[in-house]
Amino acid sequence: MCGIAGAFYYKKNLPVSKELMKRMSDEIIHRGPDDEGFYLRENIGLAFRRLSIIDLNTGNQPIHNEDRSVWVIFNGEIYNYVELREDLKKQGHSFYTGSDTEVIVHLYEEYGADFPLYLNGMYGIALWDEKKKALFLVRDRPGIKPLYYAETDAGLLFASEIKSLLKAGVSRVPDHEAINRYLSYGYIPSPLTGFRAIRKLNAGHMLICSNKTCVEKEFWDLTDKSLSNEDISEDEMTGILIDELKEVIDRQTRSDVPLGIFLSGGIDSSLIASVAAEKCNLKLNAFTIGFKEESYNELGNARIVADRLGLPLHDYILSEKEIFKEIEHIMSFIDEPLFDYSAIPVYFISKLARSKVKTVIGGEGGDELFGGYQTHYLHRITGWYRKIPGVMRNGLKAAVNRLPESHNYLSLPCKLKRFTYGAEFPYDQAHYRWKVLFDADEKKKLLSDDFVQNISDLEPFHAMGKYFEKAQKRDYSIGEQLMYVDFKTFLQDDPLQKTDRMSMANSLEVRVPLLDNAIIDFSRRVSLNKKIKGFQTKYLLRKALSRFQPDEIAFGKKRGFTPPIALWIKNGLKDYMLSTLSSEAISNVGFLRHDYITEIIDDHLNGRAENSRLIWALIVLVNWHRNYVAG
Repeated sequence: MCGIAGAFYYKKNLPVSKELMKRMSDEIIHRGPDDEGFYLRENIGLAFRRLSIIDLNTGNQPIHNEDRSVWVIFNGEIYNYVELREDLKKQGHSFYTGSDTEVIVHLYEEYGADFPLYLNGMYGIALWDEKKKALFLVRDRPGIKPLYYAETDAGLLFASEIKSLLKAGVSRVPDHEAINRYLSYGYIPSPLTGFRAIRKLNAGHMLICSNKTCVEKEFWDLTDKSLSNEDISEDEMTGILIDELKEVIDRQTRSDVPLGIFLSGGIDSSLIASVAAEKCNLKLNAFTIGFKEESYNELGNARIVADRLGLPLHDYILSEKEIFKEIEHIMSFIDEPLFDYSAIPVYFISKLARSKVKTVIGGEGGDELFGGYQTHYLHRITGWYRKIPGVMRNGLKAAVNRLPESHNYLSLPCKLKRFTYGAEFPYDQAHYRWKVLFDADEKKKLLSDDFVQNISDLEPFHAMGKYFEKAQKRDYSIGEQLMYVDFKTFLQDDPLQKTDRMSMANSLEVRVPLLDNAIIDFSRRVSLNKKIKGFQTKYLLRKALSRFQPDEIAFGKKRGFTPPIALWIKNGLKDYMLSTLSSEAISNVGFLRHDYITEIIDDHLNGRAENSRLIWALIVLVNWHRNYVAG
């Protein structure tokens, strides 16, 4: 696990300086505090920060091929490098390291631009072909590892994090279209970032720069059609899943350093921990975070799982006091607006784990591949609900909106209000509406007139809509469409980005078995009715977990890793919230209206509305603007 940066001045053939490469790599030293490496030749420069995991002695990057005509730096891990290495040796390639990195240069020699198709792993890759004078930037299939780039007058700059590009002098002018989308989604959909000059490379995409041109192409997508086999029984499919997971965990736990596991007590992490302990005979250190607010706390579940598996569990009860001490530090790593407040516990669990290990296993991906969100089945309820006459629905919606607010996790009033709001729209629009932060009417009250006039659409559904269109052309069922859209949008830009930022802030690597190539391919063979049974989300994963854990764990209520922000900003974080969203702070941003923000805050503090999502989104936005736009 590492950080990469570089420059290719293909437009003007200018030399790349060592000082620039050093400046960019030092800005992301947290991603790789163990070592650094550089390659500079005329108009190309590559910089690398290393967190040593595999081949501790000889694996430093950049890595080259036999005649030093191909060079590579990459952030991530290649899980099938042992198998690839043996195949490449049979084809005549010689290796000078034991690292997973070296297989990349030899795969490129064999297969050219198709080399990513042979990789199973998480990666952001920069590969330089000296003979062709071509640079290849590649991001892994689901988007586990980030990769950003900026076009300049001289050529291309790229890096694992935005802050490295800003350090190189890339313009800090904010992108209002991107901010508009952030205020809707809570994240900025790829390829946009918060800056006009900077773009994210989309998951499963490659950028090829040569001959004064840069061309981006998609090299991988989910298979066109689910290859489900209805003849396979539930029990057989459950057994296949466990066998697949065993092979994946065996493959992903290759390491020259000790490993641990994030154990939230939820379905995904509990299943991975169970297979790792019971099938792979791994006794990993387990790490978890709890909250004193019971409706948010999964610590009890994590203890049950760890006790049954005989895993040492390191836990920590998180409160406002600890957050207040670290909040400015945490915000400094959010160089692209990201609302998701579960970043806070991810930061603290990463900090806890890093005190013991360099690498952990995480549980991201299960929801998007196996139907883990209520929005994946709500379209069915909506169909029944919309049979109620419109007048009666309006009355019901008005009654729901009068329900008293609750700050418990996903309280019934909260869910009913979100449902009745989104249920009036077609299923694809509803999928957007159920998750939206600020809708068009709220944005008109929140944003300055100049901002609103320069935005193409205050309801930017099209960030999702283009993927719905793609899925519809493939004749996916509605449930399959919803999961596909979440995989292509939300997954890469929210949970994976959050986990990368907060773990790397603590120089910790997180591997994600449920996003291994094999599990992604397996998920495409599972029919929808085995993923969501009735209203039971992630049914197949739950069935698999029930072979190791009691039903209270396997079929318990989904909680996620959500902190009680609604309560914290009324108590221990109240002063921080009021200071961050003060009139002076808002005026420094320039496009937000303080009077409406005051109304949002007052309604929350006085119990008239549960506005914690809106408030936290604004806290993140204001901090980001102060730290990275104002500089």
